[in-house]
Amino acid sequence: MTLVVSDVSRFGIVMVGDSAVTAAAGVEDGAVKIQYAEAANIGFALWGDALVGKTYMDRWLAEFIQNQVPAGETVEDVGQKLVATLNPILAESGCPWSEMVRGIHLAGYRNGLPVLFHVHCGHEGEPPHELRLYRDYPDDQGWSEAQFNEILNKPDDFVHLRNGYFRHFAPLFSNILTYSVQIKALLNIDFPYRSLEGRLDFYKTLVRFVADVLAASRENPGVNERLSAIAFNEKGIRRNEILPFPATAPASGKFAHY
Repeated sequence: MTLVVSDVSRFGIVMVGDSAVTAAAGVEDGAVKIQYAEAANIGFALWGDALVGKTYMDRWLAEFIQNQVPAGETVEDVGQKLVATLNPILAESGCPWSEMVRGIHLAGYRNGLPVLFHVHCGHEGEPPHELRLYRDYPDDQGWSEAQFNEILNKPDDFVHLRNGYFRHFAPLFSNILTYSVQIKALLNIDFPYRSLEGRLDFYKTLVRFVADVLAASRENPGVNERLSAIAFNEKGIRRNEILPFPATAPASGKFAHY
């Protein structure tokens, strides 16, 4: 398992993910689940099944970004290219899609507005299928660019995607919003701080909190505290905290998951 969160607000785009790899032998460190295509100003967040062919998804994605995401490429074009490239490779394994469920958040800019899309194998409760591109925000909400711009220009409005240990994250996030209102009223503290970097630090805090909850509860440590993270806007990267790839990949296994 894992925990990755991608957030879009009036300040820009934030993507945060842990680095745990869960396999039959246990949980290891070393996954690079947040990546960034500088040429196209597009961010990526990985979750789910970690294997593609004979390599790991994070290493495969890094090569994909280097070779197939040129300057000027749109988020939609990259999403469609991911689907077209990955599905044949995954199909060659002969495994059912229920054993290969995974996803990739994609975020970038279109006509001056951020978009947040998602390549995955189907929504919760839906039988798993081949990877498809979902245009979550704003397209799949039925929002026009004007409506989305209006939403994002409200002081505290945002949209985000979260995957992996989202059931642990959801109640934490809901309660943190209440806490944020309370400490603003009592102490005049903005949490998250009203900036792109503030939102990045906010999500890093929450992902690490979930990792600590798992450790303190003696649960499977499927989320760890070693994070990859990026914050960027239409002009490009503002904070790049992407982890370096380790010299050797974590020990592989048939069932390895981010």
